[in-house]
Amino acid sequence: QKTIMRSRAVMRVALLAAAALTRAAADDGEDDTVSELAFGANVVPLDEKNFEHLTQAATGATSGDWLVKFCKTSVPRCARVESTWSKIALQLAASREAQGLPRINVAAVDTQESPWLAKRFSITSVPIVMLFKGGVMYSFHGGGFSVERLVSFAEREYERSSRMLVPPEPHVATPHDQTFLFTISTVAVGAGVLWLVDQVLLRYYKHKKTKAKAASRKAMPAAAQKEGECGAKLASQ
Repeated sequence: QKTIMRSRAVMRVALLAAAALTRAAADDGEDDTVSELAFGANVVPLDEKNFEHLTQAATGATSGDWLVKFCKTSVPRCARVESTWSKIALQLAASREAQGLPRINVAAVDTQESPWLAKRFSITSVPIVMLFKGGVMYSFHGGGFSVERLVSFAEREYERSSRMLVPPEPHVATPHDQTFLFTISTVAVGAGVLWLVDQVLLRYYKHKKTKAKAASRKAMPAAAQKEGECGAKLASQ
């Protein structure tokens, strides 16, 4: 009887080991499939300089849909989301490839380095995830930032979330713009200085001319009087 019990125990251990090996093989096979389907998938870093150029978020014209995470390195919750974000990029790419659908771009923004983007999209706290699709932005609300929930949100559940039109891009002066503005400002200041100098000179010459006229008027009666006196002297002689 002990031998039978021992044999059953050995068989039970062997079955458990076989099941574990089967699960491991299945997981490896699944990972290989995901890797193959998601080949080239990665997280795109976005900032104030390249956001609109890459995403075309305000128009949704050319670059497809974008699932964007807005975070700040100093926020602990952001670190937890960061650890799963690359997995989301892979899973989402694999899911779309398996369905024969266009990929959804996955990206990340550091709001500490890009405060204008946070202001543009009215972001007051992080982390927050948004889907930019066809000129509309959809906000993820659900608390848990699991891979499954975010993939589901990007593919289907976004339709149930709050949405609004993507606000237009605020103009940020480029180095060329800054050079142009500096040149225009310098020219404007120079023109202002020349105008002031011109006004001062005009007033000076006007004052000088007025003074000369006044002196001329004063001189005329004196000259006439002197001429009269000379005439009187000649007459008396």
